[in-house]
Amino acid sequence: MKVLVTGAGGFAGGYVARRLAELGADVVAVTRSSVIVLPDDPAAAARIQVLHADLSMPGVVLPATDVIVHAAATSIWDDISVDQMISDNVASMQVLVRHARACGARKFVFFSSFSAFGDIAADVVDEHTNSLNADAYGLTKLLGEEMLADVQDDIASLSIRLPAVIGPGAKRNWLSECVRKLKAGEPLSYVNPDALFNNACHIEDLAILIHRWSIADQSGAQMTVVGAGGKMRVADIVSLLAARIKSASDISVGTRELRTFLIDSSHAQRQLGYEPMDIAVMLERFVVENL
Repeated sequence: MKVLVTGAGGFAGGYVARRLAELGADVVAVTRSSVIVLPDDPAAAARIQVLHADLSMPGVVLPATDVIVHAAATSIWDDISVDQMISDNVASMQVLVRHARACGARKFVFFSSFSAFGDIAADVVDEHTNSLNADAYGLTKLLGEEMLADVQDDIASLSIRLPAVIGPGAKRNWLSECVRKLKAGEPLSYVNPDALFNNACHIEDLAILIHRWSIADQSGAQMTVVGAGGKMRVADIVSLLAARIKSASDISVGTRELRTFLIDSSHAQRQLGYEPMDIAVMLERFVVENL
């Protein structure tokens, strides 16, 4: 099986590219400019071909492949414009979908986002939760899902609406920021201490899901949500992280309340082979990976 993985110079795409190579796939690891980190195992490293390419540029040339895993994206952050997100997310998706059809790729895995749901009013989120008032980033993800739905007769696809994805080197989500601040001894303030939380996915569980789906008999365009196994109180999560890191941070609870929800991953577990770590196990592993 030959798999093209975009965003392979980043945290999630890089991990998935290495893990698929370790599991026996021949991987084309696509990055715009970042350095690709190869697996430690020489045999797996030999199965990775590095390709530097800007998918948003006209005339980009990509190799034929059986499966495409599209992990690259530009999200809302300082100095990121809507125009840039359209170029990096929407135009790149058009290039990849056209390439998939032209080269006869059988399957396409798309890293979508919970941002595609927009304003979430439900207490529990699953595949049937409606999208409402999605921001610009979320809209680019919805457009990507729709592009795959348009070609579902030719290409089987799986759009995974991702919450925070954690693992070695993860950044820019609440759990990663907690670990960063606790390691540095910086003050940490958090809210909703009694709320239950399972809004995270470990990158290892995601990589195994992608591998299993890629080698199984699949058809049509599917969308699924994933989260941690089990659930924990937010206060207990912070306490666990602080204890394992042995942090000297000043930890406080703010008065502001945020809207919270849980993730129901039962569809991905029953139908797609998703086996999430229990959230406590996931957090223990996350700390070890980032100390």
